[in-house]
Amino acid sequence: MGRTRLLQITHDLHVGGLPRVVDTLCRTIDRSRFDVEVLCLRDVGPLGEALRSDLGIAVHRLREDGDVPDRLAFMKIARFLRGRHFDVLHTHNTEPFVEGSLGGLLARVRTLVHTDHARPFPERWFTRRFDRNKRRYLFAEWLASHFAWKVVGVSDHTTETLQRYGKIASSKVETIVNGIEGDRYDLPIDHAEARRELGIPADAPVLGFASRLVEQKGLVYLFEALPAVRAAHPGAILLVAGEGNRRASLEAQARELGLTDAIRFLGVRLDVASLLKVFDLHVLPSLWEGLPMIILESMASGCATVATAVGGVPTAITDGRTGRLVPPKDPDALARTIIELLDDEEQRRALGEAARRRFQKRFTAEIMARQYEALYLRQPLPTHG
Repeated sequence: MGRTRLLQITHDLHVGGLPRVVDTLCRTIDRSRFDVEVLCLRDVGPLGEALRSDLGIAVHRLREDGDVPDRLAFMKIARFLRGRHFDVLHTHNTEPFVEGSLGGLLARVRTLVHTDHARPFPERWFTRRFDRNKRRYLFAEWLASHFAWKVVGVSDHTTETLQRYGKIASSKVETIVNGIEGDRYDLPIDHAEARRELGIPADAPVLGFASRLVEQKGLVYLFEALPAVRAAHPGAILLVAGEGNRRASLEAQARELGLTDAIRFLGVRLDVASLLKVFDLHVLPSLWEGLPMIILESMASGCATVATAVGGVPTAITDGRTGRLVPPKDPDALARTIIELLDDEEQRRALGEAARRRFQKRFTAEIMARQYEALYLRQPLPTHG
């Protein structure tokens, strides 16, 4: 019997949490049992180029017109699938799910697995913010779920919202938490040299943020917390690694708060594993999340984390044991917790070591890949530690 032919369908493979899941699955899946390819609806991106060059994985692009809506995408996907004889489609988030499920149905692909990487939902269904388009997307996903073998949430919280808001049948839903390749984050660095390269004084406390600069990540509240942190630790520096549509407004906020000397915008970095070794404390003040990859990266590196208790974050971070949790949109609580940990190196070290042990038991790429492999083969999920 030959290998199972698997196609991952995603928007793109730019740097970000969802693309990292796809990239990690492609790198970790059992290549003796699965022949994997990727179809990007919009753009290939650097992670896609790396899959091509590093592993020789075929990464395809469906269209050349970027973000322009394409009402015939499902027909293009069906044409792409015909003759390639894929056994399994694995889609990620709404458009790939809806278009991929229709395309797969037309091309008679037997197995569809879908992963929802989380989104915000209001407390009340009919609100101005939760507009007609969002309800339409949920209805489309509900229809698509009827053609899926399984619909996966990246945390129990995500799985619960799929059932509560998406009305997806409980028999369809599974939870598979994200995982990463931990060996990439267990690396020695020259701390003094790394600080010199970043222009950071040897004795300055370093806070770190490494994610997209978008509303979801709540950076405005970390910036609001920073003056209090600097009052307690005058030399404290915040390194911000990432890009996004809020960068200009965040730079303006830093100027208004008089923090231009305290905040360093680093842009997109492909050396996050090294940066985490420079951080004294990793901070993620998100407003909503699924299970963010950067949390797992900080755990794998042994860097203590302060994060907001939203979405699937508490799946990984247990307050006071593997990190510290604070409420979202609360700069005062964020500042107090950061100051407490900067004051207590022993507590930071203990939290980081406990987080690394938790990561190794629960959040490795291998654990994630074996569970997805079971779904691709229509088998029960293996247990995990």
